[in-house]
Amino acid sequence: MTAEQRQNLQAFRDYVRKTLDPTYILSYMSPWLQDDEVQYIQAEKNNKGPMEAASLFLQYLLQLQTDGWFQAFLDALYHAGYCGLHEAIENWDFQKIEKLEEHRLLLRRLQPEFKARINPTDILSEMSECLINQECEEIRQICFTKGMMAGAEKMVECLLRSDKENWPKVLKFALEKEDNKFSELWIVDEGFKGLESKAVEDDGMEISSIQIFIQEEPECQVLSQNPCLPSDESCNNLHSSLKPRNYQLELALPAQKGKNTIICAPTGCGKTFVSLLICEHHLRSFPHGQKGKVVFFANQIPVYEQQETVFSRHFERLGYSVAGVSGATTENVSVQHIIENYDIIILTPQILVNSLNNGTIPSLSVFTLMIFDECHNTSKNHPYNQIMFRYLDHKLGQSPDPLPQVIGLTASVGVGDAKTVDEAMLHICKLCAALDVSVIATVRDNVEELEQVVYKPQKIFRKVESRTTNTFKSIISQLMRETEKLAKNVSEELGKLFQIQNREFGTQKYEQWIVDVHKACMVFQMADKEEESRICRVLFLYTSHLRKYNDALIISEDAQMKDALNYLKAFFHDVREAAFDETEQDLTRNFEEKLEELENVSMDPSNENPKLRDLYLILQEEYHLKPETKTILFVKTRALVDALKKWIEENPALSFLKPGILTGRGKTNQATGMTLPAQKYALEAFRASGDNNILIATSVADEGIDIAQCNLVILYEYVGNVIKMIQTRGRGRARDSKCFLLTSNADVIEKEKANMFKEKIMNESISRLQAWDKIKFEEKVHHIQMQEKLIRDSQHKPQPVPDKENKKLLCGKCKAFACYTADVRVVEKSHYTVLGEAFKERFVSKPHPKPKIYDSFEKKAKIFCAIQNCRHDWGIHVKYKTFEIPVIKIESFVVEDIASGAQNRHSKWKDFRFERIQFDPAEMSN
Repeated sequence: MTAEQRQNLQAFRDYVRKTLDPTYILSYMSPWLQDDEVQYIQAEKNNKGPMEAASLFLQYLLQLQTDGWFQAFLDALYHAGYCGLHEAIENWDFQKIEKLEEHRLLLRRLQPEFKARINPTDILSEMSECLINQECEEIRQICFTKGMMAGAEKMVECLLRSDKENWPKVLKFALEKEDNKFSELWIVDEGFKGLESKAVEDDGMEISSIQIFIQEEPECQVLSQNPCLPSDESCNNLHSSLKPRNYQLELALPAQKGKNTIICAPTGCGKTFVSLLICEHHLRSFPHGQKGKVVFFANQIPVYEQQETVFSRHFERLGYSVAGVSGATTENVSVQHIIENYDIIILTPQILVNSLNNGTIPSLSVFTLMIFDECHNTSKNHPYNQIMFRYLDHKLGQSPDPLPQVIGLTASVGVGDAKTVDEAMLHICKLCAALDVSVIATVRDNVEELEQVVYKPQKIFRKVESRTTNTFKSIISQLMRETEKLAKNVSEELGKLFQIQNREFGTQKYEQWIVDVHKACMVFQMADKEEESRICRVLFLYTSHLRKYNDALIISEDAQMKDALNYLKAFFHDVREAAFDETEQDLTRNFEEKLEELENVSMDPSNENPKLRDLYLILQEEYHLKPETKTILFVKTRALVDALKKWIEENPALSFLKPGILTGRGKTNQATGMTLPAQKYALEAFRASGDNNILIATSVADEGIDIAQCNLVILYEYVGNVIKMIQTRGRGRARDSKCFLLTSNADVIEKEKANMFKEKIMNESISRLQAWDKIKFEEKVHHIQMQEKLIRDSQHKPQPVPDKENKKLLCGKCKAFACYTADVRVVEKSHYTVLGEAFKERFVSKPHPKPKIYDSFEKKAKIFCAIQNCRHDWGIHVKYKTFEIPVIKIESFVVEDIASGAQNRHSKWKDFRFERIQFDPAEMSN
């Protein structure tokens, strides 16, 4: 790009901002943008709209120094359908776009009338030449899921950004063709001025602007008249008449009669929609002067946001107020204020648990209805169960205060460890007791209608043979045996940990064993502290290397050998960049001696993974039969997600696939998870008709999140319990969908067959319980509740008192002293820093590879133990408001009691019971 072109693009950027939605061209620009930049652009659009997203997109473009990006930008505009903008930028002539401004102004003024009078589906075929293909698809989808007014609003938004010079005339033609009255207001030749003068003549008075008032929909309109809602999975399945189906009314009926109910129905049938029917009926049932208050619980943030949108867009038009609170927003809002002042509250359950524990919310009696999404999670110490413990203590304690009605939603109540119908019935009764439920609602009278909506995919098992010879595994296993031998010889006492027989390399079992050894080594103590430091540091290194070798074998088993080798090469590169002491040099030398052989083995075509060959054949066949196929590929780990994405992208024969990925947000040993904006972007890209036609996902995608209809689900060495089986299978919602289980392990197939058997006994158990006498069922539930309360009360332990004794934090690798707990301060409730200049002398820092700003923090550097031959990762260095502070992670340290010398380690700060002192800026200035 020339300097003049860069200058011109800067000068004409406002035209681009007003016209371009950059998310429509991101797929074409991906070679020129970083992954995180793409995510930020998508997040900017979601949060602030396309103009702000376009500003950010231009900012990234103008920073590029690589040749060719300007032409790539022009090509992207052309291929995406921005022909007018492409022509304007190519010639640096924006007159045609400028002339449209008058009509944009007119359309803005007429927007309320447009929404009231236009059915977008009537004119969309005519208007498609003036819109981007993706915009047309979005308008259709919105009309179908949210109604015609919402679709008309979207069409206005798209037309206001259109770069097609003929769109005002095409709109006029389309309106006249449909004999739409709005055509009388849409004056193409004279634009807004013509309309304004006509209004003056008609009214006989001067006006400076036109105000159009439209009558709101009658307040008494019921949900059944217009139930289709945004982002709700049910809306994809509703009749064009937009009325609830009979099976949905059947599912809602017991709850509408006031019964505490578990609604158990397949994924994709519209349980969220059923909950809206129940919720609206509940709120309308209160007499004049009284009000209901509903709380809807969602476990995962993406589900929470999805449901908040659904409830807001439906109930706010009916005059009810809706608000949501999650861990991500609780810092900025008062939970008490939200609950007191809104009719419907969407919560992640831990928020309510915290509010009940700290007394912010005195009792569950503030609610009149509680809805638990994915209610099968109500067990053990899950937040759902903690909420219901309060409920049941209140009920069984015969408190006079009223309790809310309880509704649970699930695709499967599960059967636990049950092997017989009787055992399964007991498991389901325990879930009913936990939720205080008296009715299990399933579809019984309208099964045929349900089967027309929810298509149960054909289940296909594919047993694949493993590699006949595995030289890669043999080499890595030998390296692991040598490393174990070195570790065993470090200390006679700790060497005993390595005496366990029958450990199989490359398994989850070995991973767990080596993690346990790693933890034991961290807190190993000797009288000779210098020798203790040496032994702990060396064993830390040996166990870390063994874990990485084991990870590589797991990757190799399910993906390509070269993926596993690249994983190890990246690890040893990081080792070289850190302390790289004598032990690490020896371990690295051992690996590098085998590197050439490993390279040759991994590149040998005869070592291709048979699983990948079978996966390739499935994809080829299914997309050949049906090119518009959409697939979700479930895998076990994030490392495998990345490996399979790379495999698809590097395989020319699979170029018809455009893979997206979806993983969880938490941190694993390998890496941090996807950010929330990245998850949203991945889901939106998969939902859209264009780019992504295959989504590679971990378990985050199997529960709750509304994923577009797809007709192919592949479980790649992926199996869980019966609940997970039903949920993952339910992702294949399209007609004639298939679900493949691909594995080299016969036990995996047997486990899935066992799940299928459990599903049968679950359905049989539900049927039997539904046939029980009502009083018998309620007595059984009450008996379980009393038993569980006795157990709970007998196990009740007082809250542990924080240990106020000062303790030492030692480096988790070399045992060097780091700081005292008395110097630790809590920042923003969940981050921990250390005061004092002395601590700064005990770490060194390197610029952070991914500097980032989040909330009040600017991540600037990584910090490491200052001991030369250690350099253990302690955390990060950040700018917090005006302060430069370290932020440490407790898993990097060993805690030593000063008095006794006893040592412990903690994986999370919440598990470390010490006296927490809040960060005070005044201490910094002192």
